[in-house]
Amino acid sequence: MALAGHFPFHSLNIDDCMSKIQLTKVEEHDDYLFVILRFPVLCGGSGCTPSQVSFFVGRDYLVSVHDGSIGALNDLFTSCEIKFKETGKFTQDGVGSLFYTIFSTIVNSLFPLMESLMDRLEDLEENVFSKNSEALYEITRLRRSIADVRRILSPIRRVIVEISDGVRRQTGDDLDLYFSDVHDRIEKIWELSETSKEIIEIYKDTDYTLYQHRMNRAIVILTVISTLTAPAVVIGTLYGMNIILPGSVNEQPWLFLGPYTTFIIMSILSLIPAGFMIAYFKRLGWL
Repeated sequence: MALAGHFPFHSLNIDDCMSKIQLTKVEEHDDYLFVILRFPVLCGGSGCTPSQVSFFVGRDYLVSVHDGSIGALNDLFTSCEIKFKETGKFTQDGVGSLFYTIFSTIVNSLFPLMESLMDRLEDLEENVFSKNSEALYEITRLRRSIADVRRILSPIRRVIVEISDGVRRQTGDDLDLYFSDVHDRIEKIWELSETSKEIIEIYKDTDYTLYQHRMNRAIVILTVISTLTAPAVVIGTLYGMNIILPGSVNEQPWLFLGPYTTFIIMSILSLIPAGFMIAYFKRLGWL
């Protein structure tokens, strides 16, 4: 509220500064330009947290309101304080140039953030094709981070021209070329996010395909094992019944190969169909 006592700021704009849920917006008043910008910071496992920076741009003043979470902005203010102590000025070219410098510095700080996301994508590639690593959770976390970056940056792309026009009308500084350069850098970041989005979708589909392949392979192996043991189960079940069968205990047992003649004959009868099944499965490419 101290700002309202020293500057002609509208109370609604003051309230917007205090709120943490405002979207990117540009409002031009008679005496100043009010701008709210949101930038992605702290991209971690739960996505990217947005940080809000509000600006009041007047003819001979620039007021910024932020929570201090943007490191590049804090470093810039520190350097401005040092320069002010040395020269008595923050910049050499006025309010418009100072606003552009702040805006440009924050945009430049987004490139390391995107590089960190790209590094995570490279690490993810190894996990996707690794049999000993679970990539699903990292894919989900990266998809959320990339979606957050795109959701936060999308409004900024649309308001840069409006900001440039508003700064020119309020300060008289023609900085269209400079803001056009900022717009180009944001578009490069947007292209990186677009590429990251495409890559993460490819990894998601690849991980799902490989998972299905592994599951199908496991099902095939279990099916083969179950099928190969079926003859032995059938023959063993028959000879386990209390009925008269050749070589069973209820009839004269076979002894021409010794006391285990029946067991040997039953094993051979079980292995013969299993052998035919193995040959057939190899022909199908299952083995």
